Amino acid sequence: MHEMLAWLLRRDTPKWFLVSAAVLVLGGAWLFLGILGDVVSRDPLVELDALVYEFVRTLRTPGSDSFFVAVTELGDVQVVLPVIVVALGWFIAHRCWRTAIYWLVAVGVAEALVKVIKLSLHRPRPGALYVGIEQFSFPSGHATLGVVVYGFLAFLLCVQASRRVRVFIVSATALLIGLVAWSRLYLGVHWMSDVLGGLSFGMAWIAALAVAYLYQRRDALRTASLAMAVLSTFVIAATVNVATSHAIDLVRYAPVPVNNK
Repeated sequence: MHEMLAWLLRRDTPKWFLVSAAVLVLGGAWLFLGILGDVVSRDPLVELDALVYEFVRTLRTPGSDSFFVAVTELGDVQVVLPVIVVALGWFIAHRCWRTAIYWLVAVGVAEALVKVIKLSLHRPRPGALYVGIEQFSFPSGHATLGVVVYGFLAFLLCVQASRRVRVFIVSATALLIGLVAWSRLYLGVHWMSDVLGGLSFGMAWIAALAVAYLYQRRDALRTASLAMAVLSTFVIAATVNVATSHAIDLVRYAPVPVNNK
């Protein structure tokens, strides 16, 4: 504790980062626990979920459907898993053992939490598109893993980057995560609280890990090589997934006809 306090007070410790991380950890945890409590107790947030779901249904068009189906496929396991494996392989190949451990903890804890909460709450999705554990809705796995995987990679790439490069990485990553999260709501496979819960937990989790990672002696990452490895994997996996799954997913995520009584 004394060593960490001394690190926090050092001049070379990035204060702007610590303040931002503290806001994300505290704010994200507070929001996640608040949403979780409302879902469990079926507070008014659940009623708002239904209203938002019905409103979003009115926004759907064939062109938008095709676009957001492709977007949601960027968060599928067929894309996320190859990125996770290639990043882990890169860390191991370059003997970045500490980073590899952080990476496994980041992804493993997030995935485990999603599964445990889904099984505990048994909250049904808006539509019956999934079976097994994936038929349960809270929290959104796409939103949670999107923040954790792409967000933590963005953090690692930003550690040694210039300010201009950091802005680009953060903006591009936030856009990707935001689009994937919105696609889950747009396609009617999650309630609004599912998506917000996944985003809030993911942000709090990677912010806490980022502070711990900087506090400990971090590995010297060759970020250009890492960026090339994960970006090329993402592009290839995404292209293959969209090319092979898009037609099927368009039918799968087709809007449910409104029942006009």
